[in-house]
Amino acid sequence: MALSDDQYFLSATNPVANVDQRDLERLTLRLFERDDVQAACRLACEMWVRVCDKTIAAEQVPARMKESIDSYCVKATMVAALSDPNYPRIMRVYTQDGHWFGHHMPCSKWGGDNPNNAYRLMAVSSDGHYELHGRLAARPSTYVTCQLVGNTTTSLTMGSLEQADMDIAADGTFTLTLDNTPTNGRRNHLQIPPGTLFLFVRDSMGDWLEDPNWLRIHRLNPPTRDPLSEDELAKMAVRNICSDVFYAYYASRLFHNWPQQMQPAVGAGNVGGLVSQVGSVGHFTIADDEAVIITRNVANAAYRDIVLHDELICSYDNRDHLSSYTNGQMKPDADGRITHVLSLKDPGVHNWLDPAGFHDTTILVRWQGVPQGGSEAPQITSRIVKLADLESALPPGVAQVTPAERATQLQHRRATYDRRFVDH
Repeated sequence: MALSDDQYFLSATNPVANVDQRDLERLTLRLFERDDVQAACRLACEMWVRVCDKTIAAEQVPARMKESIDSYCVKATMVAALSDPNYPRIMRVYTQDGHWFGHHMPCSKWGGDNPNNAYRLMAVSSDGHYELHGRLAARPSTYVTCQLVGNTTTSLTMGSLEQADMDIAADGTFTLTLDNTPTNGRRNHLQIPPGTLFLFVRDSMGDWLEDPNWLRIHRLNPPTRDPLSEDELAKMAVRNICSDVFYAYYASRLFHNWPQQMQPAVGAGNVGGLVSQVGSVGHFTIADDEAVIITRNVANAAYRDIVLHDELICSYDNRDHLSSYTNGQMKPDADGRITHVLSLKDPGVHNWLDPAGFHDTTILVRWQGVPQGGSEAPQITSRIVKLADLESALPPGVAQVTPAERATQLQHRRATYDRRFVDH
């Protein structure tokens, strides 16, 4: 079956604006409003409050807790809504809120979400035979991975394939097959082990003018039952909301049990992250007159980013605040490294990390597509300084901005972010 043989795609420019996304978001909203799902949300909130770190800056807990828990609960409901492997549909998940398709879709960020990614999930099972048809965008994403995952937190990897290792036709089209048969040399095939729940596709956009792949999934063999009812899906949402708290709490503690510095870069796969990713985490509580200088190398990675999060590791507002950077948004130092400055006040550094007014911040840095056996491994350093001493403490050749250049930087950021919610 072809990638687009009807009116599936609703936009000529936005691959995520499609019938599956629209209908699954509307289903999510219906499920989320149910009394049983809302009761589960209240229980999840109580669970979080009981274990919340009371040592963090006092204003962070009331200001962010409910917003982040609501986002987590929406995420868990979205995962339930798309969980029928007999009738697979594709949905973008783990994203900031937005208005499109005639409705407002609330935030679904959680678990160290990356605002530079288009995360898409689709349900699969080992008794199914599937084809994922795709086409590269006009400006394709920098780095794309396809993972089979075996839990609703997408942290248990059952199989993985990098798009760079797939065969792509000259016109940018490709087909990925998925079933329980061995790969046997097929470059565009994933074997689905028993216990697999989803295919999880990450399009990492090194520049926000890039777009994710155009995707559509089909099950080739007949379904084994009728579609899951909304009552059945609601039960799944309740289970996800309550049971996934434990992994979410574990993931948040990965940032906190360390001194206030960025930790050495390590592989992310052993803690539930992308198996081909190298990352560094950090946690800082800074005063109004302090700043954190973070310098990292490029390590010849195809994709790089840095993202600020709250205690529940939900990213801050990424549209209106410079709380994350990716390849195309960073400016290098004179020696080719990248220096960021975390501070509540704008320090006039191009790569300013804006914590949106919060003193307590967790940070995740990523390198993806690091060459095997490369001459330079990912490295990172950090230190806390007084803002008054920042200029003398910065490495030589750090890119600066004027107020007018900062305004232009933010204007471009908002315009490129808004492309994600184009629905026509």
